[in-house]
Amino acid sequence: MNTTKHKDYTVETYAIPTDVMVEIAQIILQADLPHEIIGIKERKGQIILSISHQVNLKFHQKAIKNITDIIEEYQTLSGNDEETNDWREN
Repeated sequence: MNTTKHKDYTVETYAIPTDVMVEIAQIILQADLPHEIIGIKERKGQIILSISHQVNLKFHQKAIKNITDIIEEYQTLSGNDEETNDWREN
C-alpha cells in the first residue's frame, strides 16, 4: 500500500482484483471517495486504483475498511497467499 497525504485527505493505492471491482466501486461511489484508476495489471487481473479519504470522517474510514475486507476475503477465498500476491501497492 502506498499512502500519501494531501490537505485533509490520505491517498492509498490498491491493486483490486477485477472480480470484486463492482462491489468496491459501489462503496467508493456511496461514500463519495475521490479515486483514480492509475494502472492495470492484465496478467494478474487487477486494477490499480488510487483512493482518497479523510481520516477524521467515520464513514470514509468505514468505507476503506469495507474495501480492504473485501480484498482480503477475496484473497482468502481464491487461495492466493498475501505474501506472494500483495493487493497493496508499494
